[in-house]
Order: sequence, then structure tokens, then C-alpha cells
Amino acid sequence: GDGNHSLATAKAVWDEYKEELKSQGKSKSEIENCPVRYALVEIVNIYDEGLTFEPIHRVLFNADADETISYVQKKLGGTVKPLSNAGELEEAVKKSSASFGFVSTANGKTCFTLLETPVKELAVSRLQPELDSFIAEKKSAGKEIEIDYIHGSEEVFRLGAQDNTLTILLPPIAKNSFFDTISSRGPLPRKSFSMGEASEKRFYLECRRLFS
Repeated sequence: GDGNHSLATAKAVWDEYKEELKSQGKSKSEIENCPVRYALVEIVNIYDEGLTFEPIHRVLFNADADETISYVQKKLGGTVKPLSNAGELEEAVKKSSASFGFVSTANGKTCFTLLETPVKELAVSRLQPELDSFIAEKKSAGKEIEIDYIHGSEEVFRLGAQDNTLTILLPPIAKNSFFDTISSRGPLPRKSFSMGEASEKRFYLECRRLFS
């Protein structure tokens, strides 16, 4: 895994092993200095041109498209524009760091909708809380909506062409708003961005034996 996945796994392993050390009668000092307690991290400069941040898009299952778009517009502000095709929508979203593209299909017709907002922070930091609230409201009213996270615009348009799905194309990640967003709004929501495209992901292993 990467990032939070690796750290969460390391923490779970340590918590389990720590209890084992306690059961063995290890001292507090021995436990605190156990190498399993520590995680390996890599510090990078996010402004390095070789490090690209890509948005992670959203897909909602069993959500009414018009109702969802109207809800997000009400919460974030901005204007809604219907567009004619996928290429036009993708181009419009790429031009702004505060626009969202919605793709849905009903009765064999796929609709492409652009929401242009006045959001100044990292776009996903404003969108995700509203989606969470919308899903929670619908659940309390007896309607279950599922959310998933997808990489690449191709998947956005592929899934958006299916019935009973609403996909949301997120804008490019604005690095210059990264730390300002964290400073003003706190930690970023889950699945905020990907370092590189999904097709560029590599698997690597860097480790040493800590215990047998």
C-alpha cells in the first residue's frame, strides 16, 4: 500500500506486537525502544515538477442526478451548465480548479453537466463533505446511496454511461492551494488525490526483518 494504507497497517501490527511484548513481561523501556514501533516515511517536495498530483473522481450509485447536482450547487454555489459531450465536459473541468463535471445516463441518454463554483480551496475538500452529508440525509430518509472512488477520466465516462450511476469528474489538483486548504479546513478528506495516474503506479518493497 501507499501513504495512509501503509501507516495504518504498520500501526495495527505494532499494536498487536506491543501486547505480545507486554505478555512476555518486557519492560516499558524495552517496549518503547522496539524497532517495530517505528515506521519508515519518505519526505518529498510537492512542488517538484516530477511529482504530479492527479484527482480521484467520484461515482455514486442509486443517486438521482438532478437532485444531487442541485444539492451540491446549493452548498457550494456557482452555476450549472449542460454540455453536449464528454470531450467538452473534460476540457471545461480541466480549465478550472473549482469546476466539477457530472455524467449520468437515463432512458438511453447520457447527460454531461458542468458545475462552476467560486470555491477557492482545494476543490475536493469542499465537495466530499457535501457528498457525505447528502448520502447521510438520503439514508435517514430510507434511501441507500453508495459512493466509490475512481482513477482516470475514462472510467468517469464509462461508468457514467451506465444506468443508475452518477459520476463526478474532479478538476486538476492546484498545488498552490494545498497547504492553505489544510491550514484553513484541517486534514483533507479521504481519497483527495493520487500521486501520478493509475496506469503509472508501481509496486515496490523496502523492508528489513524486525521480528520472526
